[in-house]
Amino acid sequence: DDVLMDDSEGTVPAVKGRRQDATNDILREGFVNMERLVHELSHQTSIPTHQVISLWNKSHARGINNVNHWNAYSGYFKDNLKQELDRLGDKAPEIPGTPSATVRRNCYELFKAAYPDTWQTILEYHGQSVILSGVPQTIAMRAQEFQKFCKKI
Repeated sequence: DDVLMDDSEGTVPAVKGRRQDATNDILREGFVNMERLVHELSHQTSIPTHQVISLWNKSHARGINNVNHWNAYSGYFKDNLKQELDRLGDKAPEIPGTPSATVRRNCYELFKAAYPDTWQTILEYHGQSVILSGVPQTIAMRAQEFQKFCKKI
């Protein structure tokens, strides 16, 4: 007999109602295994566990894209200040120091216009690169990030 495969292979149907104790036990054991694997990946790559989890979620399209692009642009703007101010041309401020929120908002609009189809991806990749080059965290901070991840699941 030929078996037809569909895109739903490997998916788990949504469970409604209260989970049984046996299911909870299986989940607990699975979470322990996941934690072990995340810690191993973190150790092998020197990337903090919360970043490993974040990269997994992003690279496997897990969850909803909850990026605040205005906040993401703020970091991008800071890291690429001259390039972004150049978008304003002769309207760029000549005053040294931190540009105003209005200047940043104008640059943001010009940034989105310059990359109409990819501006969100650019900001998200910039955010990922910041995560990958982040400062290592303490074990307690890593444990706290993992506990937050487990609660989300």
